Amino acid sequence: GSSHFVSSEVLKSYQELLPLPPRSMDSQAAQLPTKIKLLYFDLPGKAEALRLALNHASIEFEDVRLTREEFMEKKTSGELAFGQVPALVVEVGGKTTTLVQSAAIVRYIGQLGSCGLYPNDFVKAAQVDALVDQATDMMCPVLCAKYQDRFGYDQALGGMEGEGTKLVESALQTTIMPRHFAFFENVLAASSTGWVADTSEPSTADFVLGPQFKQLASNEMIKGAELITKYPKILAFVKKFYALPSVKAWNDKMESA
Repeated sequence: GSSHFVSSEVLKSYQELLPLPPRSMDSQAAQLPTKIKLLYFDLPGKAEALRLALNHASIEFEDVRLTREEFMEKKTSGELAFGQVPALVVEVGGKTTTLVQSAAIVRYIGQLGSCGLYPNDFVKAAQVDALVDQATDMMCPVLCAKYQDRFGYDQALGGMEGEGTKLVESALQTTIMPRHFAFFENVLAASSTGWVADTSEPSTADFVLGPQFKQLASNEMIKGAELITKYPKILAFVKKFYALPSVKAWNDKMESA
């Protein structure tokens, strides 16, 4: 096969013919939502990262805590694109849109805020996205073992007390989760700031991983309380994250509510 090389001169001539107008402050302002609602259950789960990020970015939002019945109603109505929460309902220019998928929502929040949650630098932004995706990968085996019927493993594993489940739990505790924790331990060891993407301020990746590690530390299926003690960088990161003034203020407010 042959390869085709486009010279910089040719590329430049195309760019001059088809200039991309810079995004103006007016166009950015036009995209800012006038109303935001976060839909989830009355528990931390996947929404905690989003609540904390919205609060950190000083973005006003309605924190809607759904009952199981309310969730089923929204699911059957088709309001939730993939039948799942969290979902972020945003009103922009009089049009209401429901955003789904946690990684997409946290990126949207990061781009909305003015506190540097999502980097302007394309390479650094890709690194932040990669860490959020890796956080999702880390949760996959745990979620598959816990919600067996949702992922089609219930018959193969035999339910929560099945022999198959016991084998999976053993693998999670001895090899799978230690491997994932070690990935992040190494990432944090290479960071000069204590934040996962080595950013000067916390990024969306920190807001995903802070709550996630806290939740995993109390997960009995993976023996999380014992596991996390073997990773001092992760422990220090979780402590640093929950010491953020915005995070502390949110948690204090929730405790007094």
